[in-house]
Amino acid sequence: MPSPANHLSKSDLQPSPQPHFPHFLALDGIRGLAILMVMFSHFVIISGKLIDTHPLHRLLLSGHLGVDLFFVLSGFLITSILLASRGKSYYFASFYWRRSLRIFPLYYFALTLAALSVIFITPGDSPALTGKDSPAWYWLYASNIGVMLKGDWLNSPTWVALGHFWSLAVEEQFYLLWPMIVLMATPQQLGKICWVLVISTPIMLGLMYLFFGPLAIHVATPSRLGELCGGAGLALLWRNPSAWQKLTRWIKPSLLIFGSILFLERSWFTSLVILEPTLALILGCTVVAAAINRSLPLCNIIFESRVLRWLGKYSYGIYVYHHALSPVWKYFFWEKLIHPATADPFLATLCYMTLATIASLSLAWISWHIIEAPILSWKNRFFQRPALR
Repeated sequence: MPSPANHLSKSDLQPSPQPHFPHFLALDGIRGLAILMVMFSHFVIISGKLIDTHPLHRLLLSGHLGVDLFFVLSGFLITSILLASRGKSYYFASFYWRRSLRIFPLYYFALTLAALSVIFITPGDSPALTGKDSPAWYWLYASNIGVMLKGDWLNSPTWVALGHFWSLAVEEQFYLLWPMIVLMATPQQLGKICWVLVISTPIMLGLMYLFFGPLAIHVATPSRLGELCGGAGLALLWRNPSAWQKLTRWIKPSLLIFGSILFLERSWFTSLVILEPTLALILGCTVVAAAINRSLPLCNIIFESRVLRWLGKYSYGIYVYHHALSPVWKYFFWEKLIHPATADPFLATLCYMTLATIASLSLAWISWHIIEAPILSWKNRFFQRPALR
């Protein structure tokens, strides 16, 4: 992503038909909020005391909605980059070069840690090279497919949990096809494709549920195309001032209506496997649109805060490490330190969440400066990025 701008001029905040997009500070904040939701929902279950029927507990376990936000945001940003690169000789080379430098190093570093933990710490964990739990699913960016076919989460080594890599697999599979579609389709055709995939989301979810079971709704790439294409559709609308102006009229009522429905659905009513992802898609698109439009002062204050933007900057590392090393956090923080010291499950959970969060953020910060940033310095070594101001 481009470096944060010091400020945005008035012209930057207006939709433009030209292939130039400002760096919206609020989008970094959305990314930061999303990673907080995901991280806390993973950490809060440590005590095993949460009751699924308690409204507050159900809200605390809603971190998966942060993943929906990630997908919508990714669809917007990736499509913006691709649209700005159309017609350039380096269209494919630049995109895949930059995506590879951003995603592969940390991903395969975590997989290497998992392999080393099996070899040197728990050789009894060594899985078969083939079959439902083969590590090949992870190395080939296909763990979501493995989960879908198995109907359950793939086994992970004792000391490195890899279940959350399904979302990275979805993104990578999207990257394989979407650049070709963006290049070959006209903007009008691309808009229709996005619209069809968005409105067919409930049908796609139903098909995934029918043929592969409830977990496929969560991890299958077809189940997530609506969110990715919802973000892509926002990128197209941004380039059309008149269409964007019409869309922005619905931001406030959409936030109020669908936000309220999702809140009630998550806290008080029975969760519906088809309804919730559809609501999350609509609300995710609305939140991203609100951040782009900067029409809601409260959203601007929250999403442009330094804390959330800091978290957004390191969100990829936080996402990878917070869950990959959760067995380590659980053993040292929970089992050896916190649990023996207090019998209060809620105080213990709070202490664990605090320590695990500090450890995850610290590791992500170190990883950024030692691994990610040096590698990312190669982004413009061979190809210049299109002008995204």
